[in-house]
Amino acid sequence: MQKLKAVFWDVDGTIADTELCGHRIAFNLAFKDYDLDWNWDGKKYLKLLKISGGLKRIIHYRNEINSNISENQCSKIQSRKRFHYKKLIQNGKIKLREGVLRLINELSIFDVKQFIVTTSGRDSLEPLLKTTLSSHFNYFSGIITYEDVSKHKPFPDAYKLAVQLSKNSELNCLAIEDSYIGVEAAKGANINCLLTLPPWSISNQNISKNANACVNSLGNDDNHSKLIYGKKLIRDNVDFDYLTSIIN
Repeated sequence: MQKLKAVFWDVDGTIADTELCGHRIAFNLAFKDYDLDWNWDGKKYLKLLKISGGLKRIIHYRNEINSNISENQCSKIQSRKRFHYKKLIQNGKIKLREGVLRLINELSIFDVKQFIVTTSGRDSLEPLLKTTLSSHFNYFSGIITYEDVSKHKPFPDAYKLAVQLSKNSELNCLAIEDSYIGVEAAKGANINCLLTLPPWSISNQNISKNANACVNSLGNDDNHSKLIYGKKLIRDNVDFDYLTSIIN
């Protein structure tokens, strides 16, 4: 039986509900600052999530609508977007998902190494973690961000680096993700993966079938996890024992 020794956490949509209530709003505020008539509603933004990374997302949309703004202007928009995103964090607009703190605590008790593995940039990530996970920030052994690899999710590079830093075999590691591209990145690095869907994914996105298991949330005492596919939950919520069962 394999022992669970390392868990790799995605951030956006996994640790915190950042996408629709955070990044999307920040993008639209940045567009307004630059007098652009662009507006990403929820439906549009969910489609754009297939593009990994904010700057790439802006450039993709620019090309899609045949806008003549330069890549340098796109970079400035992305920088302004980061400003607005940090303000949203500071104003308490970004909330942790259910069960995140509970599971981080439990994994720490069992001496499981925990890493952040994200496509977000470090300058926008650290304020989020220090605000929402202020008392748990030191529970993480390492953070891998956009700047640390040249190829981003769905490529497996970030997860391969996480395995290397954890000094464990892939067999003893598990990734927690919320999206198709995240699952593909983890599986590409030969890492087992739990898919925990944000509420909008269930009705608005094709659910990846490549994860080892899929739940609607990690769950807590007031709102238990619901299994969508994969191994049956051992208890009401995702816990250390359930994650261990996934890698075996």
